[in-house]
Amino acid sequence: MYEKFGRACLADFCDDWVIYRNLEPLDKRVPGLKQAFYDMELRSEQIPRKQDRDYAKAAVWFVNRIQQARGVSTPVNELLFLGDTLFNDGQAFSNMVSVGRWRGACFIGAERLDQEPTMRIEQETIYIANRWPALVDWIRMLKQQEFQLSANTAVIIDIDKTALGAKGRNDKVIDRARLAGIYRTMDSVLGDDFDKALFEKHYNELNRSRYHLLTADNQDYLAYICMVLNTGMISLDELINEVDSKSLDNFEQFIRWVNSRMMINPSAGIALREVHEAVNSSVRIGDPTPFKRFRRQEFVSTLEHMGNMPDNSSVAELLENEITITEEVYQLAMWLKGRGCQILCLSDKPDEASRPHPRISPELPPLHRALTHRVGADIREELRNA
Repeated sequence: MYEKFGRACLADFCDDWVIYRNLEPLDKRVPGLKQAFYDMELRSEQIPRKQDRDYAKAAVWFVNRIQQARGVSTPVNELLFLGDTLFNDGQAFSNMVSVGRWRGACFIGAERLDQEPTMRIEQETIYIANRWPALVDWIRMLKQQEFQLSANTAVIIDIDKTALGAKGRNDKVIDRARLAGIYRTMDSVLGDDFDKALFEKHYNELNRSRYHLLTADNQDYLAYICMVLNTGMISLDELINEVDSKSLDNFEQFIRWVNSRMMINPSAGIALREVHEAVNSSVRIGDPTPFKRFRRQEFVSTLEHMGNMPDNSSVAELLENEITITEEVYQLAMWLKGRGCQILCLSDKPDEASRPHPRISPELPPLHRALTHRVGADIREELRNA
């Protein structure tokens, strides 16, 4: 069903038009949130999350400024959005077409090979498919609806589990790379006292919707909480009791709880205290990526899982062991770029997990320029005939 197509990188279709969680474009021809929040009509430079309306206001502003930087006089009036989650990507898309007053269409992909191929429509403009090659059918529908798909069209592509590590096909490797980054961080902070089996037990328990009030579905929060539990400073039973009694319903409360336990237990190691202070400081200023030490290790682990397999590896071996580029997304993006569309990779992925740190990983390329294998179905002929 799938083929391999050699090595490539995301920059082939997006150049440096990449914006991560901090909302600071990699291409510096367009300023970021810190400098332009007032022009974006935001109340502050605090970073909104992807499903927030303020995020859409920033994203629409970026699209319009990128169009100017590209030297395209035609204003954007069409939006295509490619993602893998209805909640985050679908909501971001809906907010953007509302704020931008654009015509739009969104494709949400997640491969489900145990099901018959289907594509259903939500809210009239969101197409949900259980096969990534259904991107061709989506484009055919848009052309029938007289979408122009040209210089007036902005194309926003999510990165994790969409452009890289296709959901349902190759996404488990992304998860493994993240866990490798977590374990590397725990080893450096807790040393020989780190109990990996206990960490996995806590992580699997707390990585559920039941605890989202506490974790906010934020991997930084979750990793930090599991690290604290690993030290025995707070037990899982204590935490669950506090959550069930509604005495603990947000991460800032957990930070304060750790503060009080550290005062009672002054023997906590220096590395643990340094991490705690760094996370505490970041949370106080509203930074959604407070566990930066973990995210920097996640970046290193991610790059170790890109392009790491030999070229003669089978498709199955690549999908099992390497974070691959989703070939259908790659081919569609290149086709749309050839038609003059603006291509922007917009991701809620933390900057620290996506770009090299000058001290920790200066020799590594940024994520969007890392070469890795392309795997998927060939849809080029069908796109030409769409």
